[in-house]
Amino acid sequence: MWCLWFVEWVYTPPTMPDVLMLSDNDFRPLREDPTYAGGPIDCVERAIRAHDQGKTRFQGMVDRNPGEFEGLRVAMAAGTETLTGLRLFGNPPHTRAFMLFDGTTRSMMALMDYGVLNSLRVGAIAGVAAKYLAPKGAKVMGLLGSGWQAPPQVQSIKNTVPGLELIRVYSPTVANRESFAARMSEIHGIDVEAVGSIEEAVTDADIVDLCAPGHFDVKEPLLEIPWVKPGALVISMAASQLTEEFVLQSRVATVSWHALAEEPAPRPPYSGLIEKGLFSKDDVTELGPIMDGTADVRRKPDDTVIYDLTGGNVHDLFLATWAYEWAKERGLGSTFAFTGEDLPRDR
Repeated sequence: MWCLWFVEWVYTPPTMPDVLMLSDNDFRPLREDPTYAGGPIDCVERAIRAHDQGKTRFQGMVDRNPGEFEGLRVAMAAGTETLTGLRLFGNPPHTRAFMLFDGTTRSMMALMDYGVLNSLRVGAIAGVAAKYLAPKGAKVMGLLGSGWQAPPQVQSIKNTVPGLELIRVYSPTVANRESFAARMSEIHGIDVEAVGSIEEAVTDADIVDLCAPGHFDVKEPLLEIPWVKPGALVISMAASQLTEEFVLQSRVATVSWHALAEEPAPRPPYSGLIEKGLFSKDDVTELGPIMDGTADVRRKPDDTVIYDLTGGNVHDLFLATWAYEWAKERGLGSTFAFTGEDLPRDR
């Protein structure tokens, strides 16, 4: 006689961890306290090296209606022994978000505001660029802009160029530039002087930081070639800040040719130069080899260098991971769950 045994199989869904939600207020101390300046800089350097070693992966997508300021930009970054990150940018100031996922299970770990952190990322990239590209003995910086992005620029560049003695800042509103200069002087213990014109800010400066409004609202270049000291470093953050002639008379460095020329498309002034066949990958020195000492963007000491501060790439993932761990150590934020109480979740 045959005896049949039936074993009931019960499906056990995978456990889902609670997700940590972090707001801009949670991260503001990282922006306001200069003792944290080294963290984002370290993140950017590690990200660049990991990218150059082939340990990271990155994909981006942009959807923009005609005439739209920002549209919607989505970027995913992952890598060897890293978390996975998804960055979402929309028309400001409404959408600046970052999601972190476990790099192996892909379970969601955090939903984070990315407005504060993005300003730190941009500032840190400028700081790293200044660390490796500013002329030796740099003492004076000309800063164009005193808005949201300017304080992290000052904080990072002051950190990586310790010999900096004077910052001359120009922005169109007198009260804004004077208030900014007084605040930065007090915080960083450096002479920050508000001046009345772009030319006055950048003349004889060793570092020129074009921290002015960017993306699609800048239509006219900000600099005239004679204003810029030979050998200076010019950090450009947005399209159309420089003329084609300025680019052709300078040496260009950036994080990667792909980020500058192909993702999602080249921006002015590079777009026009590429279309005319006057600018190519051979005209760009990538920052990673410069950091490692295997490349030098300058051919002679008085070469003016443009560092084109392009989009996030994998820098965002490393910075968001650092900020997440910082916040978690301090018990910041609140948690939520996508699954209901009837489904198992990690605790």
